[in-house]
Amino acid sequence: MLRPMLTVGSVLLIAACQPQIPRPIASVPEEGLAASCPGVPEAAERLNQLVNTARVAEAKSPLAVSEKLNLIALSHACDMAMMQQLDVAGSNGSNVVDRARSVDYPTCGVVQLVQVGQTPEGAVVSWMVPGPQREQVLGQLSYEVGSGVARGPDGRLWLSTVMGNDCPMI
Repeated sequence: MLRPMLTVGSVLLIAACQPQIPRPIASVPEEGLAASCPGVPEAAERLNQLVNTARVAEAKSPLAVSEKLNLIALSHACDMAMMQQLDVAGSNGSNVVDRARSVDYPTCGVVQLVQVGQTPEGAVVSWMVPGPQREQVLGQLSYEVGSGVARGPDGRLWLSTVMGNDCPMI
């Protein structure tokens, strides 16, 4: 029993070490969604404020609001609302790094949190429960934040927050 488990573990470890071939993202159609989906700007602004309030309460520095991060967060919130699917992956297979690159935002430590059916206050409360999302909100590698909120056809709010570090591109 131990030998098959070791074999599977070794194969997975070797596979993880193989060079990754970047998958092409010809275009990120989510970008265009921000122009056609007005979102709920006051909720997005509130989400940015609440992330900073949570950080300050934990003795972390507040994050500067980035219009580029607001744009990709809104585009993704609109995409989730349109697809009625909560996921950090876009409907076109993109991830937050792909979306950051699509607006020429450096990808140093860029992370994304999503939520559905919550108010901005409810989303931040759920993200602050101990675990990976809390660690992302409080991360010391992020210096900027952007949020987007879209209302789905069923009336629910779809929320997306992106945090990143506008580090120099190498």
